[in-house]
Amino acid sequence: MVPFYGLNKSAKCNLKKMTKMTLRLNYSTYFNQNDTIEDLLAPLGKMDLLRAVSYLINRTKSEKNAVDTISNWFNDKNIQAQLIPKTKSNTSILNIISSLNLLTYITEKADTNTEEIISPNDFELRLFKSYLLLNSEQDKIEVAGQKNLPIDGSEEKLSASLITLLYHDYDLQNYILQEVFLVQLIKSIDFFQFIEKDNKLKNHLSLFLSKYNCKTWTEWIMNLLNLILPILDHNDETYSEFRLDRDENFDTSTTFLSLFTIPLEYEELPDFIHLRSNPILKINDETFIIINKLFLVERIFKSLVFEFSLKINKEVKEEYQLKDFRATYCDNFSEQTLLYNALYNCFPNNPKWSKIKGEDFKKMKYSSEPDYYVRFKNKVLIFESKDVILKGNEKHSRDYSILSKCLKEKFLKIEKNNNISKKAILQIIENIRRVLDKYYDKIDTNYKTEFLNFYPILVVHDRQFDTPELNRLINIWFKKELEKAFNKSEQFKINELVIINIDTLILYQEHFKKRGIYGLEIMINKYFEFKKPRICKNQKELEQKYLETSISFSDFIAKEFNKTNFKKVPSFVNEYINKLI
Repeated sequence: MVPFYGLNKSAKCNLKKMTKMTLRLNYSTYFNQNDTIEDLLAPLGKMDLLRAVSYLINRTKSEKNAVDTISNWFNDKNIQAQLIPKTKSNTSILNIISSLNLLTYITEKADTNTEEIISPNDFELRLFKSYLLLNSEQDKIEVAGQKNLPIDGSEEKLSASLITLLYHDYDLQNYILQEVFLVQLIKSIDFFQFIEKDNKLKNHLSLFLSKYNCKTWTEWIMNLLNLILPILDHNDETYSEFRLDRDENFDTSTTFLSLFTIPLEYEELPDFIHLRSNPILKINDETFIIINKLFLVERIFKSLVFEFSLKINKEVKEEYQLKDFRATYCDNFSEQTLLYNALYNCFPNNPKWSKIKGEDFKKMKYSSEPDYYVRFKNKVLIFESKDVILKGNEKHSRDYSILSKCLKEKFLKIEKNNNISKKAILQIIENIRRVLDKYYDKIDTNYKTEFLNFYPILVVHDRQFDTPELNRLINIWFKKELEKAFNKSEQFKINELVIINIDTLILYQEHFKKRGIYGLEIMINKYFEFKKPRICKNQKELEQKYLETSISFSDFIAKEFNKTNFKKVPSFVNEYINKLI
């Protein structure tokens, strides 16, 4: 492999549209003073800062050019004239991590009660310096993390270099808000139907609805949509502030808004947990600021789950309380409802397709079974579902020694006291062996092992695992384990492992089901064909091609379907909408 020099020159980079690297500018680019964030922001009003930073967050996705940022930041032409000559081309200032770090600092900042008058120009300069200082802090973290990359010549070196640069923020700045919203809505409807069907939870549902003065859960969702949809339609070129009218709906609206201020007690603390828990900031009884639309949308389903788990289950009569609501219902929901429903709908409904749920294996007294199993003729798709995340401090470490250890513990194995706890990769390998040995003879035996073609699939439930290059890294580990478990002829039957986001399965289920060139395993083949190395004219072209082919399967699918009329609201969404009418 030709060395990827573009990664070794500077750690201070962000991937831009998967085709080139841009240098992130910091404090030393423009200033040589000894400013601190505390001193710079001390005289500035908290509300003014919150509005300013909420604006910066909205601009982060669209504004990548440092000169444009300076021009938009400062009204004073003299300040612009001083800063722009120091700004090189192909550089950026705004990035989601510094924006969210600054917002975190401000939300924790005591409000300023000072008679000092701060001019607009001074406000802009102080905020600009503070932002650049946060960029400088990121540089220090990255430089430290680069010291722990694999040695030159290591098979993982290239993947490690990219992942340390991209993993911490890829999911925070690469998304289509409308699609995230649609999936959250679908998950919420599925969750309510899941709750509604369980006799043990009818009292939970009744108590929940009474809190919001709703007769049915469909009414609850419609009330939520009436509140959220106008917010999502706010102009992204400014900050998002909205006011409630003191009309007959005022009390209902404030009750619904309280849903987004529930402290979320995650088992594994995500990045920016405080901001994720409070995506709406209350200014007064009528006025609110949306500090991050992505966090707001992602709270729709998560807030619902935590409302039942943390509040309703504790407030319902003791005889109806569950010992551990989340463990009993919420953890199972991601697999036995979301996964099962999506995968069932990804494949045709005819006898030629064997679609077997993990629960079906258990009913036949099998253990360590696949989470889902699909076979069509000689094609075998084996799914493992992992609803996990990396903790915030792990995700933002930018240290490969930390990232690789955590990823292996999530998806490969945990070794402790000479005991090995097998995770998805080893579980998939074990189940491929079982299929080859016809171990599941009570489930499926109508195949000839010599003709089988395996598709190992890891389903994830968080967008952080859509980070570029992660799939390539996981396959390095997967192939090493394959060599231990199978001979050469058996390995030939096994395709590379693919990571698929559950959201992708939900969004494109009916397109996969239509088959033709869009069948799921056919698209997996196209994905790995796309990722194959190509002959390049020079180093620059090699680097660009490598970056382009580092994308996740979910991003590849979105790109492929964007070329067709598939990139529209799927028709199955109408079924969900009809449930609300």
